[in-house]
Amino acid sequence: MTERITSEQQDQFRRFVEVAATRALKEVEPDKDGLQRLFGRGGEFQTYVVDGIRRFSAKVPSYETARAILGKDFIAPEEIAVTRGLTYTDEQLARFGDTLPNEEALEWCFDNAMMLVAGPPRAMSLLDIRAAKADYFYRKEGGWYAEDSEKFARDDKVEPVWIALRKEVVAGSLSKSWSEQEALVPAPMVVPNGAETVWGLTTYKVVRGTYLLQSRYVRTSSIHSDGLRVSVGRFVSDGLDVYYYWDVFRYDALGVASARKFLPAQAG
Repeated sequence: MTERITSEQQDQFRRFVEVAATRALKEVEPDKDGLQRLFGRGGEFQTYVVDGIRRFSAKVPSYETARAILGKDFIAPEEIAVTRGLTYTDEQLARFGDTLPNEEALEWCFDNAMMLVAGPPRAMSLLDIRAAKADYFYRKEGGWYAEDSEKFARDDKVEPVWIALRKEVVAGSLSKSWSEQEALVPAPMVVPNGAETVWGLTTYKVVRGTYLLQSRYVRTSSIHSDGLRVSVGRFVSDGLDVYYYWDVFRYDALGVASARKFLPAQAG
């Protein structure tokens, strides 16, 4: 429960605002016309002040427990913002802090060899992710999955939520068909779509400097226009490859991806 502010805090807040106003007059030195322009946009100015108070009074998320349990396999939105050049709003950062999985869920991620990664500030498709960091893809532009027929590359997206992704193929999933691999991904895990998988792999590279799945592919839940399951992998300096295989196809370098998405209602 949120505690009400005290009368002493109210008085201190008013003094704080008065000091700021006095400082502004001294440092900015607006003339008569300048102040009149400010008064004319009083509503906008007040909104600006309110937004500033909201921003600087917001609780700063603490990720100490997540970092203690997962170490480098925990990637916070602030790290993504710096390394990927993306911008999260203050409200989004607060939401990520409020919806961080609890300690039991974090231990589960560790036990299942999963990294926990914040999603992007807006829902992003495979093509969106490639456009933001083309150097990390084997096909820097165009290619088969940019064709209009490949709807998965535009419609399947990674959302701005916490998502746990296995860093390697699911154990025992190599050289198996899709149905056999899918059976190896029990709830609460799911097979992630192509955008979710690519977001995790490329974000880990951007933030941690490490290529994952350098010699293997993983099937995702995304589907090619011909009904083939989309796979990603062989992530090396030339870039991440996006390919496809029939569900019945077995290959000794083809496993399956697994993930667990933590929606706000599931975080606690």
